[in-house]
Amino acid sequence: MLPQAYLTDRQLEIWSLRFKGLSKAEVGRRLGITRQAVYDAEKYTLEKVEAALLHVAEASRIEVRYIDPTKGILHGYDPATESRVIVTFSARNGVQTWHYEQPDCGSCTWVESCKQRLLNEAEEREIMLSTEERVLPPSSLAHVIFSKAIPGLAP
Repeated sequence: MLPQAYLTDRQLEIWSLRFKGLSKAEVGRRLGITRQAVYDAEKYTLEKVEAALLHVAEASRIEVRYIDPTKGILHGYDPATESRVIVTFSARNGVQTWHYEQPDCGSCTWVESCKQRLLNEAEEREIMLSTEERVLPPSSLAHVIFSKAIPGLAP
């Protein structure tokens, strides 16, 4: 169930540091814990992140095509709309669902909110965006970001 998928503050801190590429030893030094404690916490944390991603996919009837809990990302397919869907887990945004092939953001009231969340996703994932890319509408911005985050995903 989803409540068990949420992370404690410490688990989120460990996941975030590992997500940023720090080694287990570096995370341990930074947090004042052993490498083994980081290893144990990370194992449990990755299980919880994967459970959160899979729970959202199942609840939304998304067929999973790719999942990487270390990156907090799931790529799936929604047979009802015949479109790709991305589910992300991040320290800033929590769990988010992105409808990859819904191009008409202009009529949506969430445009600015989605754009800011996408920019947060890019920053947290250390995906560099050009000035031109940063002003794209959310649907186009999502294509740029997620094609860089998911192996083999065409923009």
